[in-house]
Amino acid sequence: MLADLETPRAATPRSAEEALKEILARSKQSSGIDACVQLTNAADGKSEFALTAAGEALDRTYQSASRLADEKGMDDRDVHALLHEVESTWPSHPGIVENAINDAIESGATEHAVELCERALADWAATIVPARIKAISQLSVTNEAGKLFIQLLANYEFALERADRLEEALGVAKLSRALDPADPEHVLSSIISLEVRTGNPMAALRALESMADSLAPYVLYGRALAYFALGQMENAQAAIQTALRHWPAVAQGLTREWKGGTPMPKPGEQVSELQVLYGYYEVFGAAWKSVAGAIEWLREALRTAPKAGARRERYIGLTRSGQAANEPETAEAVKKAQDELIRKAQVVGEDEFVRFLEVEPDVYVYDLTERGKALEEEHSNLYRTDMKLAARISAIEALLETWPGHANAAIALARFHAQKEHFDTAIELLEPVIFNLQQFWPDDLVGSGTIPSDWPGNKPLLSAYAFMIVDLAESGDTLSAKAYADDYLLLNPMDNLGVRQKAIELSLSDSEYPKALQLINAAADQISAYNLFARALLGYVLKANDAEAALKTAVESRPLVWRELASDKHRMPHHYNPSWVRYFSPEEAYNYNEVWSGLWLRKHGALLWLKKEGRKYVR
Repeated sequence: MLADLETPRAATPRSAEEALKEILARSKQSSGIDACVQLTNAADGKSEFALTAAGEALDRTYQSASRLADEKGMDDRDVHALLHEVESTWPSHPGIVENAINDAIESGATEHAVELCERALADWAATIVPARIKAISQLSVTNEAGKLFIQLLANYEFALERADRLEEALGVAKLSRALDPADPEHVLSSIISLEVRTGNPMAALRALESMADSLAPYVLYGRALAYFALGQMENAQAAIQTALRHWPAVAQGLTREWKGGTPMPKPGEQVSELQVLYGYYEVFGAAWKSVAGAIEWLREALRTAPKAGARRERYIGLTRSGQAANEPETAEAVKKAQDELIRKAQVVGEDEFVRFLEVEPDVYVYDLTERGKALEEEHSNLYRTDMKLAARISAIEALLETWPGHANAAIALARFHAQKEHFDTAIELLEPVIFNLQQFWPDDLVGSGTIPSDWPGNKPLLSAYAFMIVDLAESGDTLSAKAYADDYLLLNPMDNLGVRQKAIELSLSDSEYPKALQLINAAADQISAYNLFARALLGYVLKANDAEAALKTAVESRPLVWRELASDKHRMPHHYNPSWVRYFSPEEAYNYNEVWSGLWLRKHGALLWLKKEGRKYVR
């Protein structure tokens, strides 16, 4: 191990520059780290860390040990052998230091954990001082060696925080963020927490200004806590309601009475819900406990929060596959063929507005009567006429009274209420329409027949199903949402309305992994972003051997999606339309992040794994 340092600890730094100055002051005169890490000139004129051949080999050895530890545990003999190989040559490798400080903290020796980090940083500082680096702007950390240095800083900040040296921890966190604004170690969450804990909630709010569009738990709950600490209760109430809508489990973890903690999962085991809740408490608990009355206020907000209508993400419309539309000649030929089939079809049932036909064996379509066409045209004309919103709503309600199965009218009215988060009202509008249009179905239709969406007459019913599934999920009734999705996918297995991806999302969210895999394998568009990344997420949570291969396939196919997930800031593309996104486009990447990032965050460690491992496959 590294020799003990004689340099006294500097006064508690609050700024990033002061933290760097303190670290450089610890530089060792004789260090063997140059066999593994050196400082070189970067293309932008800055200096950057670079791994030597020996350093690269040792880092690969450590990564191998980490993967093996995930499978067999840290006590495995082979894991110990690999870690010893790295430690004997490069004791200041961040991974070695992280293992050592975790052991020290678990045994209650927090000051010893800080000393371990300080020794390692003194080793790294020995490569910086000869280059006369005195300012953050002179140092680049964009390559793999630089990321290791950032990892070491994150370890140091964690050790200082556990040793209750909060001012110093804050300075180190600011240094890490200043060196790498991309924030691969998520130190911004530590900065928010530490600003609150050191009595400066206004600084926490300023740090969150750049994260206005983020739905990350530390952003939403950090903003609410900062407002509460400042006594701005109106802002605090609005902020906590937003946080509770998106992440109710965080509040459950913070307000739970933890008597003795909860054990971490064993290698290869799935993380339990209890362990996830305890993880939230471990990360956010100290900050909330540092503000008098905050936990009690949060507990009351959680108790009175509405249980229905909780939104995890904002659905504006349904995402379709983005496959190219037919050319006009082809579309015309298809319509001609469909008209001929309708002319020869067997009538299964009909009323004043619609007929239900069997055009081919076990293939069914809806065909409007003249009265149904007239009401559909009347509905369309409402959007071509200049009229007040209340008058348009009244006209749509009148259409539904005339024809209870008018799906397009019900969808329009349901969307109006869903945008106001009145999901129960939207469900009450859609359900009668769906049941009305089912009146002609044979008893054995679901499971033996199809209602394909490539027939125009079928789209209103299938769209009503799709919106019904979204609204049920948003209202919290996931069981009904999954039941409707199961029926829909039996009726329309090709699915171009986004139902399959919603069903996969719900299955993954509820840890129904075999069902999720079944849905993924049955998808018609195997190269869609949601399918590729769902396979990677499924591989991660199941600790499957092919998880890395699935991630490689996903990232190489959709590097834009990976970049969007890995980014802290998300800018909506100019032509973004969530109802229609094309493959391989910036709109697809933005849409995937909007819909799926919350699920990646809820699966403990998944997003960090995606960011860290996926970086290798971005070209």
